[in-house]
Amino acid sequence: MENNSHQAIWETYTQSWSEADVSKRLQIFGQCLNPDCVYTDPLTQTTGYDPLSGYMAELHKNVPGVKFITTDFKNHHDRSLTHWNMVDGNGNVLSQGASYGLYGADGRLLQMTGFFELPNAD
Repeated sequence: MENNSHQAIWETYTQSWSEADVSKRLQIFGQCLNPDCVYTDPLTQTTGYDPLSGYMAELHKNVPGVKFITTDFKNHHDRSLTHWNMVDGNGNVLSQGASYGLYGADGRLLQMTGFFELPNAD
């Protein structure tokens, strides 16, 4: 059942990225993230709920209606590799990427690392 429970946790985490309301987002975090979780991507590294929530809030300002859609999920030994699409409020795919997750003893995520191409700065 490891795959199902980790995939459910991952999908809950994915939902948190789509939640624009901060208090609702923090409630979702409690279900899927360790309070000391570390999030890393090419643009930032955060530890804990508040810095990650702030990073998500900035994304919502830049991409209203942003959502992440899982296109592939694989896991073993409390680790997962997920491929995803980032879409805007109209469902247009803005970028594709992959994320690595590490799960703790309670099943919640301890580390999430996102990989994606940075937009061109021209």
